[in-house]
Amino acid sequence: SRPASGPFVQFYKMLRLGEEGYKSKVANQMNVAHYLREFIRDLKHPSGKPRFQMLDGGGSVCLPVVAARLNPELDLAYNDIDLQHAISESHWYVSGYSLGFENFMNGGIMEPLFNDVDATATMFRIVVKSNLTRSLAEDLTGHFIETLTVLDSMEEGYASMRSAKAAVQQDVVELAQAEQMTVRQAAVASVALGKWMGKRKKRFSLSQGPQRPSMLKAFSAAHVC
Repeated sequence: SRPASGPFVQFYKMLRLGEEGYKSKVANQMNVAHYLREFIRDLKHPSGKPRFQMLDGGGSVCLPVVAARLNPELDLAYNDIDLQHAISESHWYVSGYSLGFENFMNGGIMEPLFNDVDATATMFRIVVKSNLTRSLAEDLTGHFIETLTVLDSMEEGYASMRSAKAAVQQDVVELAQAEQMTVRQAAVASVALGKWMGKRKKRFSLSQGPQRPSMLKAFSAAHVC
């Protein structure tokens, strides 16, 4: 089941703005989404290849949401989730997602969500709300360019943070396989680890190698009821 707050809010907006006012609001959102989509689609890597691969249905058959991923042909040292973390330093939140999942029913290995990508693939999306104006969207595109330039200059990108997380995830898998941790405990520990890494990402400098935080067992003890 889903909460009913969404339809109630939309109904209020229809009553408050009227049909024409609501259409105008949505049209503005679609126009801003179109601007962002065109910017992302046209952005080029120094190699001349497209920076991004578009994943949404375009402006005519899509919500005011822009979905894309870094062009896998570029073989970059960073992914879309790294881009999310980097661009957040400019107070913008661009949601990054993994296109794989940890299947603890199959030993905790990473498996792809789709049959045409591998388990390490990622993507991002930008949800254009009514308060995201064109001028704000232009500010976001400027930060996109600045952030990508910085990420390109880093040979290792966010590799140290990812390798630290991967190292601890491997510990979780090994404990689950050795039956020292149940499937449920392993899954909850993995989620807790992700939250811990997100809060402390700044503590992992690019010069650090893989680390295995000692609080791994504390995750399973503190987060499993």
